[in-house]
Amino acid sequence: MLQATGIVMGSIFLSRVLGFLREWMVAHRIGSNAETDAYYAAFTLPDFLNYLIAGAALSISFIPVFSKYLAEKREEEGWRVFSTIFTILGLLLIAFVLAAELLAPQLVEIISPGFPAEQKDHVVFLTRLMLPAQICFYLGGLLTAVQYAHGRFLVPALAPLIYNLGIILGGWFLAPRLGAAGFSVGVLAGAFVGNFLLQAWGARQTGLRYRPRFDWRHEGFHRFLKLSLPIMLGFSLVYVDEWLQRVFGSYLESASITWLSYGKALRNIPVGLIGQAAGVASFPFLARLYAEGKHEEMNRLLTGALRAVLFFMLPASALMMVSGKSIVFLVFSSTRLSPADIEATASVLELFALGATAWAAHSILARGFYARGNTWLPTVLGSGVALLSVPLYGWLAEQHRHLGLALASSLAMSVYVALLFALLSYKTKNPHTRATLVFFLKVMTLSVILGGVGKALLNFVEARIAWNTYAGSLAAIGVVGVAGLLLLPLLAKLFRIEEAKLYLRKVTSLFSQPDSD
Repeated sequence: MLQATGIVMGSIFLSRVLGFLREWMVAHRIGSNAETDAYYAAFTLPDFLNYLIAGAALSISFIPVFSKYLAEKREEEGWRVFSTIFTILGLLLIAFVLAAELLAPQLVEIISPGFPAEQKDHVVFLTRLMLPAQICFYLGGLLTAVQYAHGRFLVPALAPLIYNLGIILGGWFLAPRLGAAGFSVGVLAGAFVGNFLLQAWGARQTGLRYRPRFDWRHEGFHRFLKLSLPIMLGFSLVYVDEWLQRVFGSYLESASITWLSYGKALRNIPVGLIGQAAGVASFPFLARLYAEGKHEEMNRLLTGALRAVLFFMLPASALMMVSGKSIVFLVFSSTRLSPADIEATASVLELFALGATAWAAHSILARGFYARGNTWLPTVLGSGVALLSVPLYGWLAEQHRHLGLALASSLAMSVYVALLFALLSYKTKNPHTRATLVFFLKVMTLSVILGGVGKALLNFVEARIAWNTYAGSLAAIGVVGVAGLLLLPLLAKLFRIEEAKLYLRKVTSLFSQPDSD
């Protein structure tokens, strides 16, 4: 699992870096204005279609099904199920894409109700360009899940890198002539090469066997639908959050959606590197342990992964909150963003950082349910929280504009994750729950202290050098970061967090060769 985590962490780190470069390229080529708002809003319908067909959750719903056949030495039957899912849902998705292409103008009226007519027309055009990419995401997601189930992580790890690279190249070469449409062409090219062609090759290396099948009565296909339907039909906060930001953001001043997108891209770097990496790498092992009936081992693995995420994410979130202004200036100062754009994006980032740990922890907690074959409970809970959060998003957007939407996102996700943890602990009867809560309080207190020290150091540095220069912002971030790295193990020892040495040693071992046994 450590080797798998190392591969996934490396992929996600590079993906987040390229993801940042993707947003930087948008800021560099276009800036922060009505056109960039239209570009980001144009992702809403394709993302919804991907969500509706469970494309974003294929690993979650397919791996437990396929792993069961592997554990029972019935791999050939597993390939029959794969062929059935690939054929039936693939054709269904193609039909959905065609319908969405035709109905895009009407759907954009719902997605971006606050945009003027000309801006809505631009959203329609960009949406139609990007919709076919969802076919690549779906088919590639299924091919990726096959590789995960066989314990192969390297080729799937390349998919987001090539996807982001396609968008960057599209923006670099085409944006000067086509504007945001250049990036949209890059979306389509990156999805086709990285998420479909490459994954088809990777799946073949596992012994992929596919024949068009319509065996909708197969028990494996029914089990897959049982796991997928809650994700398809429920509207969990994880997915609804971005839609709410775009809908309410369409009524705010121009560039509000863009500021939110830039801030979220920066927040997602540590969330992906720590939370998503741990969730993706641990899930096949959790599913296999549950299929083999090793529930206590599964609880230990789940608890260890969650504590590791908390240990690294809480301090990282605290330091991000205090140094958000310097971070945004450092990465966006050489783009078309104005000082006002940089200030707005920094404020958004600081509020997004407030909920960053919750977003990272969700990657572990949700997979604790999914590995047990239970997708209904987290989805119903997430949908309930999303529904109750709509007035919160609307009220905070009205009161505090883009800042209100960032704050609503962090508050709603924190509530959802707290409820998810309580429900998972109850369902699994996990004996480590109390100790995990104590661990959380210790690391939270440690992080508050770390954030306070970081803020004091930041004020000290900014009083002596100009923070709004490239060298000044780099120095400010460097001082806070180095102080955090030095203080974290010392504070962990002071608070008697015994796991600290273990986690730091495991991080080091990610980049070393595994033992021969």
